[in-house]
Amino acid sequence: MPSTQYDGDSEASDLSRLVSSVNSVLSLSLSLAQTPTPAQAMRLVTTAVPSIAAAHRAVAWHPSRSGDYFERAPEDVGALLAAVTGVTRLDVKGPAACWAFPIASPFSRDQVFLIITGSQELSDQETLLLSILAQLCGTVIASQESIAAEHGRLRQIEAQQRAILGAALDAVISIDQDARVTYVNSAFERTFGYRAEEVIGHDLADKIVPPSLREAHRRGLARYLATGQATILGLRIELSAMRADGTLFPAEVTVTRTGLPGAAAFTGYVRDITDRHRAEQALIASRARLVTASDAARQRITRDLHDGAQQHLVATLINLQLAEQRWESDPDRARELVGQAMQDTRRGIEDLRELAAGLHPASLTQHGLAPAVRSLADRVGLAAEIDVPGIRLPSAIEASLYFVCSEALTNIVKHAHATRAWVRLEVAADRCVVEVRDDGIGGAGPGPETSGLIGLSDRVGAIGGTLDITSPPSGGTVLRATVPLPQDAA
Repeated sequence: MPSTQYDGDSEASDLSRLVSSVNSVLSLSLSLAQTPTPAQAMRLVTTAVPSIAAAHRAVAWHPSRSGDYFERAPEDVGALLAAVTGVTRLDVKGPAACWAFPIASPFSRDQVFLIITGSQELSDQETLLLSILAQLCGTVIASQESIAAEHGRLRQIEAQQRAILGAALDAVISIDQDARVTYVNSAFERTFGYRAEEVIGHDLADKIVPPSLREAHRRGLARYLATGQATILGLRIELSAMRADGTLFPAEVTVTRTGLPGAAAFTGYVRDITDRHRAEQALIASRARLVTASDAARQRITRDLHDGAQQHLVATLINLQLAEQRWESDPDRARELVGQAMQDTRRGIEDLRELAAGLHPASLTQHGLAPAVRSLADRVGLAAEIDVPGIRLPSAIEASLYFVCSEALTNIVKHAHATRAWVRLEVAADRCVVEVRDDGIGGAGPGPETSGLIGLSDRVGAIGGTLDITSPPSGGTVLRATVPLPQDAA
């Protein structure tokens, strides 16, 4: 009888520790979603491990290199980790036991591991909870890396826009003190649509200054000639300019005084900044979409954690608390509650895996584009012919092409009323082209600013590619993404 009482007390104590551990994981799931960087997320996880598995500590290791949030494993351990695919107890020298829990990161083709060491063996419950913790950490880090990658793509877009602006050619116009044109260059002719002989000797204002600005232009010139008081000389200003056909365009203008002393003359440098204005507006819109997409991604992850894994963990915690309360009065019912808690925990793990797959499918990271696209077509339930070679491309390119296929196939199922689809990838020395075609009703095209196709265009454009859509009514739809390849990628 005393032995039975001792066993009951021991099981109750174990259950109490398990309740505390589950509560720690539940709290961590909320805290992790708020961490801004992978390093902070990993620091939070490693610090919390002793609250789940007493007398154990944790580090993050990679088999062969170090990174922002992980260290390089010792050589003997790194060799073991290179072959690990799931939760594994490592056979290492030393008095401490060692376990490896994979942390999935979609932006890396190799694994980072949460390494747990301690003087005692991990229980089955501790192993399960630590596995959940590693999955949570991997999901959060995947989200953070996805957001960071989008910001990197935005910086690439900005660099491309700067290159466009730097390559622009300026129109040059010279006038005398009477504001009559004395010289124009070829860029002026191209910009304004005049031949040189059509403007030389004519009043500048009558040719290229919009009617609404002519009086101010003339008053400013007269004031300067009379008083020497300059308003715009030497400054770079933006004004509207007028072409030969009467259309207006935004121009960046700089005016300098030239000519000999006593004989005032002026030279203006005019840059048509229509493309820059469009690029700025496109950049503003792209940034707005990026902010919206980032916020939506965070909200979706928080919502999915709340509605999925977190609910299962809450149910687990409630069942374990009930079991703790009934352990002495109704041990059979308490054990049933523990079993239900374990089932809810496993469902939570499945929810986390599905959430991670939505950020970046494991099949794409592990096996490449061809199997990932085939799995995608099977998942949406569409008859599709997949012609994708089994070669590996840079991860950013593979991810972009995958999401092109994902959006296209999803749209076919939702809108095209198609019976069949075709996905084809061609890889040349300097570029790759993915084409998704269907036999549906056609008439597709980008919709509002929040449409998926606009987002795909942003994603493909960020890596230097283009997205084209051909969709005549009743003629099916062809979506084609062309992406340049690095020299060593093909």
